[in-house]
Amino acid sequence: MHKRYVPIVVTIAVLLAVAIVGYSQPPVVQKSPTRVLMVNNGGRVFFTHAIHADDYGYDCADCHHDGVEGAEPIACGSCHPKAFDGLFKEVHQRAFPSKEYCERCHDSEPVSSMSDDERPDSDMLLTRADAFHGQCMDCHKAEDAGPYGEESCSTCHAK
Repeated sequence: MHKRYVPIVVTIAVLLAVAIVGYSQPPVVQKSPTRVLMVNNGGRVFFTHAIHADDYGYDCADCHHDGVEGAEPIACGSCHPKAFDGLFKEVHQRAFPSKEYCERCHDSEPVSSMSDDERPDSDMLLTRADAFHGQCMDCHKAEDAGPYGEESCSTCHAK
């Protein structure tokens, strides 16, 4: 072998070894997100998830109310959409990991051809904005900590 190929072969061997070691290690799973960005009409809100969970000591069930024992929390928008429109009705069922979640809103496991009287009354379900305002503002008021009240909008909502 020519001497000029030795550095190339050594470099390739080192990169291959690093790749094998890197791919053989299990991925680091983040326990919970650091921040959550909520985009809405009032302005974006950066929710500091890690601070609320780790520093303030809130348990998952304090905010997430999935209702399926031992399950990971699902996205809030799966149940609380921006609006109960055709798009939500069409795609929300794909957001759930199992059919157990259906009975949170439906009397039984829904089928594709549901009549209107079998569907949940969307007037009784909270939109995402109502759910967040209720959850966040009520907790801040109860804890007498953090922003709450009509005058505090710009504290959380970025202009």
